[in-house]
Amino acid sequence: MEKTASNETMEPMDGIAITFSEDGLEAYLCLQDEEDSYTVSLVKARLKEAGVTSGIIEDVIHDVIEQKKFGETIKVAEGIRPVPGVDGWYEFKFETERDDKPKILADGSVDYSMYGDIPSVEEGAVIAIYHPAQESKDGVDVFGKLIVASKGKNIAKLAGRGFKALEDGCTYVAKYGGKITYQDGRVSIEQELYIKDDVSNTTGDITYRNDIHVRGNVLTGVTLISERGSIIVDGYVESATLKADKDVILKNGMQGNERGLIEAGGDVSGKFFERTKIIAGGDVNANAIMNSVVSAGNDVTVSGKFGIIVAGEIRATHQIRATIIGNTAEVENRIFAGVEGEILPKLTHCETQKKVAEEEMAKIVRALATVDDLIAKTEDKDLSQKRIKLMRAKIEKDSQINTLEKQRKELLEIYTKANEAKVTIDKVVYPGTVISINGMKKILTEDENHVEYARRGSGIIVYHIEEA
Repeated sequence: MEKTASNETMEPMDGIAITFSEDGLEAYLCLQDEEDSYTVSLVKARLKEAGVTSGIIEDVIHDVIEQKKFGETIKVAEGIRPVPGVDGWYEFKFETERDDKPKILADGSVDYSMYGDIPSVEEGAVIAIYHPAQESKDGVDVFGKLIVASKGKNIAKLAGRGFKALEDGCTYVAKYGGKITYQDGRVSIEQELYIKDDVSNTTGDITYRNDIHVRGNVLTGVTLISERGSIIVDGYVESATLKADKDVILKNGMQGNERGLIEAGGDVSGKFFERTKIIAGGDVNANAIMNSVVSAGNDVTVSGKFGIIVAGEIRATHQIRATIIGNTAEVENRIFAGVEGEILPKLTHCETQKKVAEEEMAKIVRALATVDDLIAKTEDKDLSQKRIKLMRAKIEKDSQINTLEKQRKELLEIYTKANEAKVTIDKVVYPGTVISINGMKKILTEDENHVEYARRGSGIIVYHIEEA
């Protein structure tokens, strides 16, 4: 008699009731008639009739009968439970998740002291250990039916750069020292130039391919250049030059003395910037900007209860936001949001040029197809020369189209940002401030509190915002 897993009670026979767990891994016995004389062989016969062929616990059956445990439901058979396999997994020896945002303090200012800190490893250090998939073990229910366990799966080798696997194939170590990150399933170790002391005229100028991390200060007259990475300075920066392909992060600030310069393809961040020129492809973030010239491809944000912009020239393609702009002495502040020239005509001209180039490309492709057909029918050497010229023209035109498309995307991004350009003051902006948004100017002659400026049509309008 074949029996599947069920929690139903078998029809009692001779006062013997047999039940099963839902998964079929356990069978239970209940002796119902106290007057009957039960034997082990009788109980086993009833179990067999119920389909139980595996995992019978005879000692328990003996005990139930000898102890006359009438009316009790007792487990008398147990199958072998399946053990599922476990998928392979990586045990990382570094922090794979990190909060890379600066800490916002109670007064709204920003603490940059931990900003930019990325885990580092030394050459030969173990960065990850792979734990292979664990094998599964099939089970058997009390009816003798095989229960197939789910199998564990191994996962792909660790992807990324800057590390290698040892002979065991499971231990991964750093090829060299540097910063280590884990993103999108890839581990990357980037060599970092780590300078524990000050950078000065004694050390000289420094140019490095990857990130530069200065634990000390950067003193007057030196130049730091990261050709494809970021620059992080834990101390203060004087009138130096800092250039980075990515970000520049100053955990304190910079007193540039009108000779300090920062250029970054990404963001620039610091507690304060004074008498400094900044050119950033992304955002500029600070708690104070004083007597400085700043240009940001995206936003300029000056945070905190006393987040002030004073006596400077600030430009941002998208938004400028500060707690305070200017002071009671009514010093001049020049604030530019958006773009000063007309960007739409440039975008239209670029798109027209691209369309013309694409039409010319189509003509070249058609001419090439015609020449290829003729070459297939004749051995005219002049045709081969013509084909070479057409191929060169195709390559040149393709390069032109790619360049125009890149320019179009850049102009479109600028246009989109400039379309939303605004200047927001959370507390007060003082007279002496000139605000320009997409070429339209407004000269302030009195204090304005909790306001936002934006261009609408041919003028600048003012919105009053809630007090921050």
